Amino acid sequence: MRTGRLVVRYHAPWRRRTVAVGMVVALIALIAGTFEWGRYSSGFSKVAEMQHRRELTATIEKLGKENEELRQAAASADLARNVDRQAYADVEKTLADLQAQVLKHREELTFYRGIVSPEDGIGGLRIQRFQILPGPADQQYRLRLVLVQSMRQDAFVSGAVSVEIEGVQDNKPLQLPLAKAVNDAATSANLPFRFRYFQNIEQDIVLPKGFDPRAVTVEVKTAKLAPVRESYPWQVQAES
Repeated sequence: MRTGRLVVRYHAPWRRRTVAVGMVVALIALIAGTFEWGRYSSGFSKVAEMQHRRELTATIEKLGKENEELRQAAASADLARNVDRQAYADVEKTLADLQAQVLKHREELTFYRGIVSPEDGIGGLRIQRFQILPGPADQQYRLRLVLVQSMRQDAFVSGAVSVEIEGVQDNKPLQLPLAKAVNDAATSANLPFRFRYFQNIEQDIVLPKGFDPRAVTVEVKTAKLAPVRESYPWQVQAES
C-alpha cells in the first residue's frame, strides 16, 4: 500500500507581473493598431496629412508674396499717377502762360502796326485803346487810355482829353465829369497830353456812393486837328 504525497508548486511573483505587463502592452498595441487601421480604412493617412500641410504652407507663403508684390505695384502706380497729374498740371500752366504771352505779343504787334501803317490809311490822331481797371476798394477804378498817331506824322501833337461818365443815381440819369470823380483837387477836368507816336494816359477815379456807371465818353482835342470822340460801355477788365 502506497501512501499518497501532496506536492505544492510555487510560482515566482515577478513572473506573474511580467505576464500581466505583457498582456497590458499587447492590449494597448492592439487598440492603437485598431485605431490607426480605422483611420486608414476611412481614408486618413498621416503621410498624406503632412504633405497636405506642407502644400498649404507653401500656398500661404506664395499668396503672401504675391500680395506684397501687388501692394508694391499699386503704390508705384499711385505714385506714377500723382507724378503724371503734377506733370500734366505743369504742362497746362506752361501752355496757359505761353498762350497769354502770345496774345500779349499779338496785341502789341497790332498796336505798333497801327502806328506804322493804320488799317484805314488815315494817319491822324486816334484812340487806340481804352480800359477800365478795378481799384483797391469799392467804387474805385483806374482809367487807362492809349493815344496814337501814324508815323507818317513826324511832328509832336498836344492837347487834352476830357472824360465823362454816364450812369444812374437815385433812379435818375447822371453825367459825371472827370473833375467830380477824382479825390485830387489839383486834377482838372481835362487830361493833357503831348507825344509824337503814342502816349499812355492813366487816371484813378472814385465814383460817388450809389452811382451806377453805364458808359464812358472820351473826347480828344487838339489845337490843329479835328476832335476825336468815342463812347465805351462800362466794362471793368482784369489787370494785364
